[in-house]
Amino acid sequence: MEETKPASVWWTVLKRILSISALILICTLALYGLFVQLNPSVDGEGFISLFILLGLPYLIGLFAAYLVNPKGENTASNAYSIVLLILVIVLGAGAAILGEGVVCLLLASVLWLPMALLGALTTKRIQRRHIEAGKKAKLEMSLIATVPALLLAMDATQPHQITPYSVERSIVLDAGAEEIWPLLISLPDIAADEGRFTFVQTIARIPRPSSAVVAGEGVGAIRHAQWGENITFEEHITHWQEFQALSWNFVFPNGSISRYTDRHISPDGHHLRIAEGGYRLEPAEAGQTRLVLYTDYEAQTPLNTYAALWGEVFLGGIQANILDIIEGRLSH
Repeated sequence: MEETKPASVWWTVLKRILSISALILICTLALYGLFVQLNPSVDGEGFISLFILLGLPYLIGLFAAYLVNPKGENTASNAYSIVLLILVIVLGAGAAILGEGVVCLLLASVLWLPMALLGALTTKRIQRRHIEAGKKAKLEMSLIATVPALLLAMDATQPHQITPYSVERSIVLDAGAEEIWPLLISLPDIAADEGRFTFVQTIARIPRPSSAVVAGEGVGAIRHAQWGENITFEEHITHWQEFQALSWNFVFPNGSISRYTDRHISPDGHHLRIAEGGYRLEPAEAGQTRLVLYTDYEAQTPLNTYAALWGEVFLGGIQANILDIIEGRLSH
């Protein structure tokens, strides 16, 4: 008997994985479409839901594990790895089709990976129990698969709570408030190599600040901010206490942040509203000043605590980078 070549075995396995991935992707997009139909009032940010974040990856893991190893043999020790590979394929292909950006992928993947593994583990336990009893697992799997559908109904009927949050970073500078204050008013021509390493701008590739300059003086002045070459927004001054504090309301007159970061994440949208921010200058040790940069925002998602963790990562990283830029300007 002619021995099967390793290359042909790998090709057969790959075709099976791709076929399962294609089937699950079609079902996933169909479920996504159903969610949108059940939520006609949501805008382009409507993907943030319990069903999309938790239920859908659980279903993917549940059925992927079954399709990879329908008989539940113990020999399929690499089933979990294959399920994760299928998840990555489905997540990547779905993101490309729906036009998801890096921010959405990061937020989703952290939840999708464990939920998919939980779904796969559920399948394996059901199969093991039914094999021992000499029965098939199809009926019980079908019943379990209806549980995430409850999340779909909850998303369509339950409003999301609005929760306020504040992110704050600070730095102690070897300078007096009189020396620091002008940099809060005018920080032009920020070079690409200024600032520090941050996850949000170094790894996630969110554009770095390129300038922040106040037009006018006192309450009512406008601080014009720019990130990279294309992102612009405004900070309307609401409190001006020279050498002590500068506060503003954020205003986003165009969609440049969504357009050049992630089109499903708006800083003034349904799920996120970045409201206020500012600087505080506080006396530190002799000859030093503590500079505090804060941002206040509201989250309206099914998992506000989870969203707030990412708020600390993204907004906190941006703030730390800006403070580092100011420190670098003082040293020159």
